[in-house]
Amino acid sequence: MHGQILTNKDGGETVKILSHHQDVYVISQTDNHKKTGCNYTKEELIAYGWIFPVEKWAPTPDETYYVPSINDKSKYDYEYWTNDELDKHRLANNLVCRTKEEAIALTDKMLGAVTN
Repeated sequence: MHGQILTNKDGGETVKILSHHQDVYVISQTDNHKKTGCNYTKEELIAYGWIFPVEKWAPTPDETYYVPSINDKSKYDYEYWTNDELDKHRLANNLVCRTKEEAIALTDKMLGAVTN
C-alpha cells in the first residue's frame, strides 16, 4: 500500500499513502504528496470518499480461471493457470476472471463497445 495514490470520489483530489502499519494509514496532504496529513483507518478513509485501487487477482498454479469469449455462445471460456506467457498476457490486459459471470459481463462490455 505504501506509495499508492488515493483519489477522492467528490473532487478528484489525490493523497498518497505515506505509511501503513497494522490498521492505520498515514496519508499526505492533498496539495503536497510529501507533507504528512493525518492518520486514518481504511474504513475512515472510505467513509471520507477516498477510493482504494482494486488489487489484481492472479490464480495459483493449476487453478481454473475464466476469460471472455466473443466466439462462443456461452460468452466465456476457462483455462488452467500455468503462469505461461499467454496467462501473463491475459492478466496484464485484465482478461482473467474469477467466475463465469465476471467473464460474461466482460464479454458483454466488449461487445457493447464495438456495437455502439
